[in-house]
Amino acid sequence: MQFNPTDKANSLIGDIDFLLFGDSESLNTKYSLTDRTRNINIAYDEATSIMYRADPLYKWDDTSNADIPIATLDLTAGQDHYDLLDSAQILHRVRIQNSEGKFDTLIPVERRDLSDEDLATTNTGNPEKYYKMGGVIFPVPVPNYGATSGVEVEFQRAGTHFVITDEENSPGFNPQFHQYLSVSASLRYAISNGMKEKVVVLTQQKQQIADAMREFYERRSKDKKPSFSLKRRNVQAKYGF
Repeated sequence: MQFNPTDKANSLIGDIDFLLFGDSESLNTKYSLTDRTRNINIAYDEATSIMYRADPLYKWDDTSNADIPIATLDLTAGQDHYDLLDSAQILHRVRIQNSEGKFDTLIPVERRDLSDEDLATTNTGNPEKYYKMGGVIFPVPVPNYGATSGVEVEFQRAGTHFVITDEENSPGFNPQFHQYLSVSASLRYAISNGMKEKVVVLTQQKQQIADAMREFYERRSKDKKPSFSLKRRNVQAKYGF
């Protein structure tokens, strides 16, 4: 579905009108476009969370983005931290150029597990690991050299929110689940306006779509080999050895 195109046959905004008022031909001003946009974006964040949790190996990314979720920063000699992009919600990998110009993948660690020597700003050289605090990463040891675009960060980001002026923009996930956004936005209106029967029906619809979306994204890619582990059994206790 598109956000708010002229043809309301494939429209999130139009679907809200249909679900709540039974007709999508025109915008019902009882539910403002500002409120609809906000509630669709809230639902978008919910949908993103469902997709993230369904399969963390899938690394879903909003297909409406023009770029891929890999950012580069300039590496500066003596600089002990680097700010992440605001859009980076989950960090997957950090690579830094070493003094020979080759990229090395850093090992993520917890700050509390580092020694005082590790944390000293005088501890310099080729970074081997990093820790994160909030939206900042700290390479360890601190690099004593610089490199243009010498820091590479692979991350996961949220969906791209709509604005009220959007028209033909579409959500960046599987189209068969786009109605999750319009149903959720309709449900929020129904709850706030005491539409009890609508609340029951829309709650059921939202749950059905969420379950289907979760099942879809839980399926691993065919090129991902499943892993198995053996479960230990206490033979001595069972057979009295």
